[in-house]
Amino acid sequence: MTSGCCGCLGPAGRRAFLASVLGAITAACAGPARESAARRERDLGAQAAATLAGSPVIDLHAHPGAFTRAVTGSLPTAALDQMQVGGVDAAFFAAVSDGLVIQREPAGIRNYRDPEPGELYGNTLGQIERVRVRAAEGRLHLVRAHDDLAAARTRGLRAALLALEGGDALEGRVERAREFHALGVRSVQLMHYRINELGDIQTAPTRHGRLTDAGAAVVAEMNRLGMVVDGAHAARQTLAGILEVSRAPIIVSHTGPAALRRSRRHLTDEQLRSIAAKGGVVGIWPMTETGAGIEQLVRELTYVRGVVGADHVGVGTDMAGMATFTSMATYREFAPLPAALLASGLPDDDVRKILGANVARVLQAALQ
Repeated sequence: MTSGCCGCLGPAGRRAFLASVLGAITAACAGPARESAARRERDLGAQAAATLAGSPVIDLHAHPGAFTRAVTGSLPTAALDQMQVGGVDAAFFAAVSDGLVIQREPAGIRNYRDPEPGELYGNTLGQIERVRVRAAEGRLHLVRAHDDLAAARTRGLRAALLALEGGDALEGRVERAREFHALGVRSVQLMHYRINELGDIQTAPTRHGRLTDAGAAVVAEMNRLGMVVDGAHAARQTLAGILEVSRAPIIVSHTGPAALRRSRRHLTDEQLRSIAAKGGVVGIWPMTETGAGIEQLVRELTYVRGVVGADHVGVGTDMAGMATFTSMATYREFAPLPAALLASGLPDDDVRKILGANVARVLQAALQ
């Protein structure tokens, strides 16, 4: 990483960086309006940088560098460089707990076989270790406590909050939550694409019909340890159970509003409000046609803000987790988002909250 990159500079450097990014967007404009459009984009870039000065930009859900695959070795440097170029300070780096037993089919992703005892646990440990290796090399700052976000910015490093996507590696055992916490994991998404010992998922017929007793025990232990509970992928009754049991605000790291489009992964307005009522944050993901702009993401962010208020909205890109149907194939596509939110009419303070301040608040509540 060079000393002139956005994440390593102060407010003035960040203003210049975002202004240049947005200036490039208007370079293709032609005709008499070109100069006016370019000036408008530069002004928005400067405003966005000023808005975010001193406030972290945090991605609620990512798999940067596809570190979940053993063949990649440790986390590729390119993923961290892209975070820097995109202006993303920190991300939840999610290890996929059920990755060995799920596969993509024409009808969607499904659990196609049962795991062997200890199989998913061992594989998840390997994924976590690959991120820890990169942190030990000095290229990445692990978030173990809330003040680690500020420490990473001071050092000019990207920050990673280790997370599990799916509580399958726990195998229903509370002591596993303690073990992963000791390794630096600070968030667990209880469900993914496999109905496990903790509850049901959104994309398969229900089996438990609730958050199980093991799931409730894991949530309680996570609260005690200081870990962020993630309700993404949880079926309606399981999510309701998580909200009932958790003493701390939860996140739903990557989803969208069901009112704007049909998707089994999206949440109703009622569910969105129930998360907000507990002080939680909903991460909206950039699901759309690959190669499209970020207009759909801006539309969904502003819609959810209208339902639950600006204090309960965030962004979860699912970076490198969605091979198709995303407007953010890399973190480079994240760079125009702050200015796009401002251009949509959102106040500075709301943009700051959506892009990271809300997540920082939940982290502060949990990690203490």
